Amino acid sequence: MKTHFSKALSKRVRPGFTLTELMVVVLIIVVLALVALYGVRRIRDGADKSVSARNLAQIQVANMTYATEHNGRFTPIRVNDDKGNPTRWFQDVKFLANLLGMPVDDLDPKKIAPIPLQMLDPKVVRARKTQYDRIFCSYGMNDTGLALGGEPNLDSGHNLNKLADPARTMAFATATDFRVTYNNRFKWNFDNPNDSKTAGGEIAYRHSDKVLVVYFDGHCGEMGKADFEKIDTSGGKNNAFWKP
Repeated sequence: MKTHFSKALSKRVRPGFTLTELMVVVLIIVVLALVALYGVRRIRDGADKSVSARNLAQIQVANMTYATEHNGRFTPIRVNDDKGNPTRWFQDVKFLANLLGMPVDDLDPKKIAPIPLQMLDPKVVRARKTQYDRIFCSYGMNDTGLALGGEPNLDSGHNLNKLADPARTMAFATATDFRVTYNNRFKWNFDNPNDSKTAGGEIAYRHSDKVLVVYFDGHCGEMGKADFEKIDTSGGKNNAFWKP
């Protein structure tokens, strides 16, 4: 038999939640989800930057090794054969042998480039569908002062013996082309960072609006748009950053 007290208590107990309470709970969950998503993105962006910088350093080490084997000449940025077919730096089997730690005879020169995905820019790997685009758009070589004409078998590589300041001169950088040019240093599409490959030597500010750079001495750094503008006031194309 229920007492007067138990009847009064049962009247005060409400089953479930009110609409306001449910809305508050949902709002809290959404806020927590957004905070978690932001944190995950920051972690991934940081990891992407670290991986890409490491890859650039490995590429330059292979380039430096190539120079020691070729009287100071670094990997040619591009060499055309007698029929006008180009071999770009990432297709040079002697360079690839140093990069991958493989004998030259084990590399097939007919392949586009046997560079594994983990040695490319992870942001490019996720954005591009084809292996060629991924390689083409990851990193570009500094082409300042290099002859890229159509002459067959033209040696279009920088020379170690002619570098005035290897620690200040860019060798490779994140790009949307296999090369990096001074004239296209500001052509990066900030509104569409996942745009397709280009053919104009554009630098890519894809890592937190920064360009990742490896210098001829092998150390890595990053550059923002303001840094390039500062270089423009200190010699521009003739600045040691650009001119070997």
